[in-house]
Parts: sequence; structure tokens; C-alpha cells
Amino acid sequence: MIYYRISAIGRVIFLLFFLWSCDASIRPVYVEGSLISVDSLVAPAKHSGVDSVISIYRDALEEEMNEVLAYAAKTMSRGTPEGLLNNFVADLCFEIGKELYHPDDGHHIDFALFNYGGLRASIRQGPVTRANVFELMPFENEMVVLTLSPEKTLELFDYLAEASVGMPVAGLRLSIEDSAVKDVRIGGQTFDPNRNYKVLSSDYLAGGGDNMTFFLEPVNAEILGMRIRDAIILHLQRQQKAGKEIKSSLDGRIRN
Repeated sequence: MIYYRISAIGRVIFLLFFLWSCDASIRPVYVEGSLISVDSLVAPAKHSGVDSVISIYRDALEEEMNEVLAYAAKTMSRGTPEGLLNNFVADLCFEIGKELYHPDDGHHIDFALFNYGGLRASIRQGPVTRANVFELMPFENEMVVLTLSPEKTLELFDYLAEASVGMPVAGLRLSIEDSAVKDVRIGGQTFDPNRNYKVLSSDYLAGGGDNMTFFLEPVNAEILGMRIRDAIILHLQRQQKAGKEIKSSLDGRIRN
């Protein structure tokens, strides 16, 4: 049949093509190269002119970063539900924030809230250098004042009650039981569901960082013009000038 004859021819053509393809695929390909070891023996020598210019800035930077700003009475580390470092940073930012903030409406900052993850290193007992502060707070976050509605303020309290780590707070006392808020004191006063509250925080959290979505719809947002790190440095310098060691304490501001 014609169908059988065409099929047979097709098989012969396919077989020849297959054999040609196999033959082409096994042709060797040669690649030549050499290994160059990169280590201290083959590294280029320093350019004396360039290195001398860099050293001016390097030495000045090292001198600045090694400057002792204050002395810590004891080691301060972050903790849960509160920690010495949590309270230390929140308290100093709260105080400096109140100094910087001059509201037109006469309503001052009610309390402060920062994030546990923003504290990246402990402050060790003894001399505290500028480099230590950069290790503690390596971010460029600025302090902001966010005015929250009563509803958003309640969401903030619920967030703190459900948090698995201790968030740094100041001006606020919170009693938590079974991941629920049992009692709140703001500046010593009970929560008022009929008024707005002004919260000092960071621009990172103001953008919803760490899932603090209650900050995303503030009644108002105001930047203070000072980084948190600079506030820490300012506090240390003030304490040093006054001849005081820096310190903190646990006072039960968050209880669970």
C-alpha cells in the first residue's frame, strides 16, 4: 500500500537524521584557561598617595567613634515584657521628644512606643562609646509624633497585649492577662475613649513597620527632626556633663 511505502521511507530518513545528530553531539569541545589565585601574595600593593588621603578620614572617623560619651552603671539589655534597655531608650526619647515638640493645639505627647527589634545591641557596664551607640541603633530612623483616634489607640494596646516580645514604651503602664489588656494608665490617667492620643514613635513604625498598622491612618503626623540615635547620643552627653552614670530600672510598666 502507498501508506506503508511512505511510512517506511519516513523511518529511513528519521534513522539517518538520528545517527547524524548523535555523531554531532559527541564532538569534543576544548576550553583552555588558567587558575589565578587571589590572596595576599598577589594582591596589588597599596598606593601610598591614595592611602595617605584615606588615612586622614579613617583616623578621624576612628577617633570620633571611639569617643567615650558616658559610663553605664550596669549592663542594660532588652527584655520581655520589659527590659532595662527597652525602658532606657524609650524614656530618654520620650523626654527629648517632649522638649522638641511644641504643638499649636497645646496637646503634648502622651506616651512613646518603639520596637523591640530596633534595639540591636546591649549597653555594657562601663564606658560607652559613640560606636556602641551605632551598634545599638544602626538605623537612620527619625522620631515622629502621631496623633491617633481612640479606636486606633485601642488597637495599639491590643497589639502590645498580643506581642511576643517587650516593646519599649514610656509614659504608659499596661496590665495584660491572657493576651488581653486588663488595665491601662497613660500619664497616670485611665484611658479616655473620647479623645485622641499623641504617640512618640519612629518613622519606620509610622509606615506600618513590625505590623503596627494602627499607625497607618493617623489623625496627624509630625516629624521632630531628630534621629533616635542622635537622641541617645544627646542623653549620654548630658549625663556625662552632669557627672552621672547612665542607668535604667524595671518598674512594671508592662505586666503580664
